[in-house]
Amino acid sequence: MASSFFKDNMKRITTLIAICLTGCISAFAQPRALGGRIGAMGFEMSYQHDMGKKSFIQTDLGLDFGYSSSSTPGVKATVLYNFIIARPAWTDRGSWSLHAGPGISLGSVFDRIHYGNVGEFHPIQSGDYGFMLALAVQAGLEYTFWFPLQIAVDIRPYFGMHANGKIIGIKTDSNSMVTMRYLKGKTGYYDHGWLGFIPALSVRYRF
Repeated sequence: MASSFFKDNMKRITTLIAICLTGCISAFAQPRALGGRIGAMGFEMSYQHDMGKKSFIQTDLGLDFGYSSSSTPGVKATVLYNFIIARPAWTDRGSWSLHAGPGISLGSVFDRIHYGNVGEFHPIQSGDYGFMLALAVQAGLEYTFWFPLQIAVDIRPYFGMHANGKIIGIKTDSNSMVTMRYLKGKTGYYDHGWLGFIPALSVRYRF
């Protein structure tokens, strides 16, 4: 009796392992692409992994220049799930695809320009460093050559929050040149995300 129970469970475990291995092998065998993406927001290393013929996952990691006037950029990571909307037959060679999809992004970025009158808060630099968490929406057009090269143009706005750390600022008295340094922190809307409406260019090796 115990032997039969053991054999039945071993069969179930073996079947489950076989299903998992088949799924992993199938996922790994899907076409992939690796390269770079550059636009108004910065430069990213970009990786795509097809999830069948109608969708793909895209992961981008890179430098976010934001509104920074300094030489120190921020960093940002984004993961998207894109759906293939159409595959236009515009050329005899190569293939085109229109895609769109949602995603999530997080990082430490330089965001939000401050302007003010005398007596108001003025950062020493032109914005705030801090943590960013946002939803991203991407829409793009890709062309894959008849050799393993892919180029793409896309827009990717971000809608989320930006929580800066402590920023050293100055406050000026209207009747004197005396300034006072103080610390200030705030949480607000991720302003820099609107730059995602400016198209970005990607070049990837398809394999």
